[in-house]
Amino acid sequence: MLVDGRLNVNVALNRPSFQVNEYTGEYLPASLANDGSKANYFTYCAHTDPAVNPWWAVDLGVKLVVAGVEFTNRGDGMGTS
Repeated sequence: MLVDGRLNVNVALNRPSFQVNEYTGEYLPASLANDGSKANYFTYCAHTDPAVNPWWAVDLGVKLVVAGVEFTNRGDGMGTS
């Protein structure tokens, strides 16, 4: 796959993703972070239990030079701590 970075394309969209753990009691997998949804609800965001060194990762499938990364927090104000 060849992607021209000047196209401002979301190369992480729906790619396999992983996180340190999953929030206990809910199904909030890492894939919710890069599924393209911008809903502000708790159940539309990836979420983890507290962790000493939390992480989230995405497999882009190819080697790329990444010029920027955009993060969007939950829109309900609950994910700001």
